[in-house]
Amino acid sequence: MRKSILIICSCVLLFCAWLLFQYRPVAHKEAIVIDEPAPVASNQEATNKQAPLPKPDNAGPGTASLPPTPTSQTVQPTNDDIYQQVLPEWQVPIDFYGKVIDENSNPVAGASVQFNWTESPMEALNEGPGETAATTSDASGLFELHDKHGPSLNVSVGKDGYYSSRNNAWTFSYALNGHFSADPANPVIFHLRKKGVGEKLISVKQNYRIPRDGTPVGIDLITGKVTPGGIGNLVVQCWTDDAGKSSGQKYDWHCLVTIPGGGLVLSDEEFLFQAPENGYVPSTEIKMPADRPDWRNDVDLKFFYLLPNGNYGRMTFSMIAGGQHFCMIDSVLNPSGSRDLEPAQ
Repeated sequence: MRKSILIICSCVLLFCAWLLFQYRPVAHKEAIVIDEPAPVASNQEATNKQAPLPKPDNAGPGTASLPPTPTSQTVQPTNDDIYQQVLPEWQVPIDFYGKVIDENSNPVAGASVQFNWTESPMEALNEGPGETAATTSDASGLFELHDKHGPSLNVSVGKDGYYSSRNNAWTFSYALNGHFSADPANPVIFHLRKKGVGEKLISVKQNYRIPRDGTPVGIDLITGKVTPGGIGNLVVQCWTDDAGKSSGQKYDWHCLVTIPGGGLVLSDEEFLFQAPENGYVPSTEIKMPADRPDWRNDVDLKFFYLLPNGNYGRMTFSMIAGGQHFCMIDSVLNPSGSRDLEPAQ
């Protein structure tokens, strides 16, 4: 993925440079003209000529000549010309300052830091591995990189016993399509989360077809099976008015997600490892009228849930209200009654 981004940027820049050279106007320059001598005719060919050759105004009697045939030649840029044109973008200095912290904003020492960058456009086009370096965070969680060159830098951070956040930035552009500037007073923050002991959880990860007319689909969050009569730990209903709509047309749809006898709490946390004690509501509704500015035919929700028997769980729920019309759930449930929803390692 990271290498593909670099390759795409390089190809676009090389192509634009080629077009610049190919079609740029040539101002105040004359075309290169090569004078070619007129062909010498044999005696027989001269005899067969029916019309005399035109005489120039200053030619004497009985003389004739052909004007020289101009041939224009445009000098095309070479690969080396293009390479030299884009090379400065790949020689921008790279400096970087980062800091690693945990979920409580405490510095993490000894975190492993991997750097990757590419110094040559040709290396990127050839899908070369690029340049690499590695370091570790110090007692204050800080780390640095200096005296490197390239248009962008990839940074990944991790440590045994910690989760690495997917929200961490990992690509920093110094040229081509960005102007990142390193600041030692404001290092880039990388988040890690310390792993706990964890619990033995019941996991369900599955897709389910959902009717378009609001017919309830009940799902057992312990077995993952659809329950008869639309009764289960989780009930999904969706009303989708996409009949007769062509591809790309918007339509009204809405979806209702219910935990019968229990409730759910929406959350945007990355690690849903500790369910809240309060704040649960019986259901949540997704409303998507056709005139909604941010309309889309699919929605993702993340929430904690509480079942009637007092067991807690967490879920990522996705509804795709179009095409085959189905939902996807990725659920874990703690059968012990604990609010701890971190999986055992």
